[in-house]
This record gives sequence, C-alpha cells and structure tokens, in this order.
Amino acid sequence: MEYIFDHPWELGFALALVLALVLDLGRRVAARFQIDEIPQRKEQMGTIRDGMFVLVSLLLGFSLTLAASRFSERRTLLVDEAISLGTTYLRASTLIEPYREHSRELLREYVDTRLAMNGGSTDPARYQTALNQSKHLQDELWLNAAGAAESDRTAITAAYLFALNETIDLHEKRVAAFENRVPAPIWFLIIFVSVIAVFTRGTTIASRFWLTLVLVPITIAITVALIADLDSPTRGFIHLDQRAMERVKADMMTGH
Repeated sequence: MEYIFDHPWELGFALALVLALVLDLGRRVAARFQIDEIPQRKEQMGTIRDGMFVLVSLLLGFSLTLAASRFSERRTLLVDEAISLGTTYLRASTLIEPYREHSRELLREYVDTRLAMNGGSTDPARYQTALNQSKHLQDELWLNAAGAAESDRTAITAAYLFALNETIDLHEKRVAAFENRVPAPIWFLIIFVSVIAVFTRGTTIASRFWLTLVLVPITIAITVALIADLDSPTRGFIHLDQRAMERVKADMMTGH
C-alpha cells in the first residue's frame, strides 16, 4: 500500500473537501438540536470549539517543526555527501594504476546514482533501482580500494580509504533520513482532532454562508499539505536543492 502522505496536495484537497462537509454537518446538527437557541448549549459548544482549535494549532505547529527539522537534516546530509564525494574523487587521483582510473570512473557513476535517487522522482521503482546501484558501486569501490591498499600500503592510500569510508557512511545516513518520516499516528491524530474542531465550529454557525464553509477547511488543509510536502522526500513541490551534487558531477567531468 502506497503511503498516503506521499501525495501531500492530493491529501490537502481531499481533507479540505471532507472538512467542508463536516462543517456543514455540524451546522445541520446544531439546527436539529436547536443549539443556537439555547444559551447553555451554545456556550458549551463554543468552549469545546475554542479548546479543539487550540489543540489543532498545537498539533500543526509541532508537526511543522518536526517536518522542517527533518527536511533541514536531509539538506545538510546532501551537502555533506557532495563534499565527501568531491574529496574522495580528488584523493582517488593519488592511487597507483590501475586502481586510480577505475576508482574515478566508479565515483562518476556513483554520483549519477545519487542524483537519480535524490532528484525528486515520483517513481518508487526508480528510487529503489538507484539505491541498489549505489550499494553495488560501493562494493566495487571498496574492493578496488582494498586492492590498492594491498599494492601500496602508504598514508596516501589510507587517506583515500578514510574518505571513501566516510562517503559510504553518509549514504546510509541519507537513506535513514529519507525513511525518517512524521509517524502515521500523529497524522491520524491531526486529522481526527481537525474533524472534531471543524464539526464544533459548524455547530456555532447561525446561518449557512459559503465563505464560512471554505475558509477554515482550506486553511487547515493547506497547512497539513505543506507539512506533508516537507516530510515527503520525493513528492510534492518542495524538493532538496541538488546543485551541490550537480557541481561535484561537473567537477568530476571537467577533471576527467
């Protein structure tokens, strides 16, 4: 089952529609039980409404902070990996032949797989293929480095091994950051509380007016969609800036 929050703006549209219907349902329930005509009932529903909207605001604020921090972490790791790849490529030029050119060729291919994996593709199969290619290239790079170390046990080779090891470690950190999402129970709690809050808002509406059916649902839905967009590594309108990795690729090509 595909993760529903990987489609942030489709989710936002559906949520806005549902909340608008719930708001109108609340208005109809209020009319049925004459909530607006009985001061005690109206006061009680108003108190519940205010408390629920405070809770919605807190949940949305917490989730936005959580998603934004994870987006920032993914961006930082991308830059760190680009720097590490550039360093590894430069140190590969100090290896003895035939390991030197083979390592540089493998690193050029590796950058391509990183761009394919992190370029905001909406195709999960493409992401998985790029991930598998990255692991395969890591194995080849390490075998090549091990061969170089057997032939040339110097500090220069050790420096290359250190840089390569850091690059491989950053790969796993980036994959873990991609998989680190806002937990599904938090999403369901946000939606559940939003539905209740909008319903209680509907019970305090005296008469039907289209603007009252639109403003609150759209505001909540857009906020939820924005949080889901920040939290989704590959879908939506907000993507990681790939220019750092693209510059590394350009440097490798010009250095060829």
